Amino acid sequence: MFGFGPKISTITTAELEERMKKGDRLTIIDVREPWEYAEGHVPGSVLKPLGQIRTWAGEFDKNAELLLICRSASRSAQAYQFLTAMGFKNLKNVGGGIITWRGQVER
Repeated sequence: MFGFGPKISTITTAELEERMKKGDRLTIIDVREPWEYAEGHVPGSVLKPLGQIRTWAGEFDKNAELLLICRSASRSAQAYQFLTAMGFKNLKNVGGGIITWRGQVER
């Protein structure tokens, strides 16, 4: 509304967990720092720290669905904005982040 970037498409942690239970093939990118990821992360997520986004962004298909997660959905929203500006078309920010995740956690 005031030019702050694109509207962010979101998915709730409950919706994410449901899709995982259905067996959907998902690309979940955790943009937190390595020590945060080590403390616990969504099973199957890959660590790609926000601070290194320019390095890793090229590893992904710009048309593939990418689900972005962090602690509270703030850094993942920043990643969403950056990736959108780079031409990514099918992003979703995991609303609430890992602090609202109620499913299994890997360490």
